[in-house]
Amino acid sequence: MIIPSIVAGIVLVIVLLGAFSLDYVEQNEYGLVYNWITKTIGKRVYHGGTHSIGFWNKFVVFPATVQSIEFSNRRWPLAKSPTLHTRTKEGLGLQLSISFQYTLDPERLPELYALTNIAYEGLFVRIARDQLLEAAAEYEGPQYWLQRQDVGDQMRTLVDGKLQKSCAKLWGLQLLVIDLPDRYEQAITLTQVQQQIIKTRRNEQKAASIRADTEVLKADFDRQIRVVRASAEANYTVATKLAMAEATGRKISAEADALKYVRTKLHLSPEGAVQFQQLNAFGNLPNATFLANLPEARAMVGMGGAAIAPAFLQQGSTRQHWQGQQQQHKEPPRKTSVLPVSARLAAKF
Repeated sequence: MIIPSIVAGIVLVIVLLGAFSLDYVEQNEYGLVYNWITKTIGKRVYHGGTHSIGFWNKFVVFPATVQSIEFSNRRWPLAKSPTLHTRTKEGLGLQLSISFQYTLDPERLPELYALTNIAYEGLFVRIARDQLLEAAAEYEGPQYWLQRQDVGDQMRTLVDGKLQKSCAKLWGLQLLVIDLPDRYEQAITLTQVQQQIIKTRRNEQKAASIRADTEVLKADFDRQIRVVRASAEANYTVATKLAMAEATGRKISAEADALKYVRTKLHLSPEGAVQFQQLNAFGNLPNATFLANLPEARAMVGMGGAAIAPAFLQQGSTRQHWQGQQQQHKEPPRKTSVLPVSARLAAKF
């Protein structure tokens, strides 16, 4: 009974020692093994998980995420330190609200622990304050308006250099508020307004110049359009006139062929052909009435409507004219009749 009890006690002790020998580190933390008996720190850095380190050891943890420190008038924990008060290069009072972020260098955590134990944030605040005040004093008041990016870059460079010497790295820095004396800020504001007005006027001049150039280009394009249209109209006129001339020529040629055909069929003399053309011209008038080959016969043209009486040829005069032609051609006389004079006379023959 005594031996099983001893064995059970030994097993229980071993289990307890094994349980107390385990410790864990969160996934967003780094850990260093601290021996609470010898008061020494290990050199190995653990990151996340449960580890067997011995019951005489424990973990000292450090954050593995980005940490932020802010100098402003906001309440803790948003602001870790009050607003920075300093003077510009020309002696003006200056208040700065600045925020910066840092990360710890995991490979140098034993060195950081030896330097500050776990009170490293107070060290970073002092380092940042000194460097920010030093950088702020190098600039004049207007530069905080006109060269704000340069001021921020200079502060970032100085703070990052000092943090790297203290086992940390600067992740980012922001100039939140730059507060100068009210009268000075009002003067700077008025100056900026005047400069903006000047810039606006210059832009208006550029816009007016561009509009004028646009009008010149538009006028030139309009001129080119008018030239092209005039050239097109001229070509159209030439082509139209040429077509009309061609049509007129063909019409005259056709009329000549028709007259030749009529002269051949009617055996007309040159004088008769001329008289035929004259009567044919009168026949083309829709409201003309006349008597052909009568003494002192005149054409009568009305204002509208159809002709009063149809045009006709005098039988005797026509018979004499045809007899003279038949004697010349030695052909038997043809029987004549009253002939209507119209534009279709040639077609009837």
